[in-house]
Amino acid sequence: MEQFCYLLYYVLITLKIIPNIFTLLNLFCGCISIIFLQSKNFNYSAISTLFSIFFDFLDGFFSRLIKNENLFGKELDSLADMVSFGIVPSITIFLLLEKKTPIPFIEYLSFFISIISAYRLAKFNISTHCKNDIVGLTTPVNTLFFSSLSIIIENYDIPKNIYLIAMLFMIFFSCYLLISKIKMFSFNFKGLSWKKNKIRYIFLLISIFLLLTLHMKALPCIIICYIITSIYFHRLQQKNSH
Repeated sequence: MEQFCYLLYYVLITLKIIPNIFTLLNLFCGCISIIFLQSKNFNYSAISTLFSIFFDFLDGFFSRLIKNENLFGKELDSLADMVSFGIVPSITIFLLLEKKTPIPFIEYLSFFISIISAYRLAKFNISTHCKNDIVGLTTPVNTLFFSSLSIIIENYDIPKNIYLIAMLFMIFFSCYLLISKIKMFSFNFKGLSWKKNKIRYIFLLISIFLLLTLHMKALPCIIICYIITSIYFHRLQQKNSH
C-alpha cells in the first residue's frame, strides 16, 4: 500500500509538470525560429513557429485536462510566448523591411509588435477571460500570419512603395488588434451540434476550401477570414441581444 501511494504521488507530480514541459518546448522552438531567421531562412522559421503554436496548444490543453492552471505556469507560458510570438514576428518583419525598403531605420518599427505583445501578455496575466471568447488577436495567430506571409513575399517582386505602405499598415493594424477589445471566437467546440458551433463550422469549411485552392498562400487569408468572421458574428449577436 505504501509503494502504491508513492507511485501515485510521483504520477501526480509528473502530470503537474507536463504542461510546463510543453511550455518550454514552445520556448525552445521559438529560439530555433530566431536562429533560422538569422540566416534569413523564412521557411524553416515558419515551421518552427508552427511547432511553437502546437506546443502552446498542448500546454493549455493539458493544464485544463488535469486542472493544473497555476500562477507559475501562467507566468512561464507568457515568458515563452514573448519569445516565440513576440520577438519572432518582429525579427521576421525587420528582415522583410530591411531587404526591400529604401528608407533607412524604418525596419525598427517592426519592434512595436514586440512591445505591444509584451503589453498584451502582461494584461492577460492579470485579467479574467470568458472561456468562449478571446478579446483581441492572440499573439500566436499574429505570428502565424507574419511567418506565412514572409514565405509568400519571398516569391514575389512587389514595387517598393506599395510594399512599404502595406508592411507599415500591417504592423500597426496588428498592434491595434493585439490590444483591441474586439471579441474573437475560440476554437473550443461545444459538443458537435451545428447551433452551438455554427461560427466554428463555417470558419472550418472556409479554411479547408482556401487550403485546397491556395495551399500555403491560404494561411494569411485564413487569419484575415478569422478576424472578419469574429467581428461579423459578434456584431450580429449584439444586434440580436438589443
